Amino acid sequence: MKKTMIPILLVILLILVIVLLPIISTSHSNSNETDGGSNTNVSYPNATKVAVILPHPDDETIGMGGTLQKIMDNGTTVHCELMTSGDAITSQLLPVYNYYKIGLPANSSADYQKKLIREDSFKRVMAIYGCNYNIEGYDDGSLNADRVFKTMENLYLNEGYTMFYTTTGDGNGDHLACSQGMKKMMEKYPNLKYRQFPIYWYHTSRPAPSPIKDNGTNVDISKYTTKKKSAFQVFYNINTIIPIFYPYSDGLYSISPEKIYYLN
Repeated sequence: MKKTMIPILLVILLILVIVLLPIISTSHSNSNETDGGSNTNVSYPNATKVAVILPHPDDETIGMGGTLQKIMDNGTTVHCELMTSGDAITSQLLPVYNYYKIGLPANSSADYQKKLIREDSFKRVMAIYGCNYNIEGYDDGSLNADRVFKTMENLYLNEGYTMFYTTTGDGNGDHLACSQGMKKMMEKYPNLKYRQFPIYWYHTSRPAPSPIKDNGTNVDISKYTTKKKSAFQVFYNINTIIPIFYPYSDGLYSISPEKIYYLN
């Protein structure tokens, strides 16, 4: 009787292993991303492809320059999609400098020259971070939710990106368009991951962020400050970030922590 029971018990054990192993594996995979609340120890599963939708050059550094590196540190693919070139010229915006002496077409307009200078600075910063990128090239101030939604949908359906970051809504129209585009994306594809970061969170005199869901976390990125400072320096050099905030952590901007809102 005992000899007969041994193979039966082995078969039962084998069946339990087959049934439970996928459950245990899935649970472990889900635990690789910790978010929400006040937790600052955020990691990302290797299989995730992360797309960052940016209204303007420098938003990636102001809002999540350290978080970018933290995501990539785990081998996760990060792609930055720059929606506008930040080429608007108004009395309230700083004049840009051609610090890196890039070639500018003779007799070209001031806004076109600004476009080229800011796009060049963005490419330099992408090289610092080591990110993939694409520049849509829309005019500054021209974004709407539909344009942003279509861009995000294309990145999901055609390129397999399953986690998205963009700016919160605030006093800037392009920031708001990105936030609204993400909202449309969430409504159609609720199974994906969505995150937002504020641009004006660090300064009390600027418009308060209006995330889709107010579930914010201060992410400690002190380990990643070197590249973030180098990126800030590029933007200081062309004068798109106010020089009085040098060296990077006073008033309007912060090196660490970074505020991230988890929408799901």
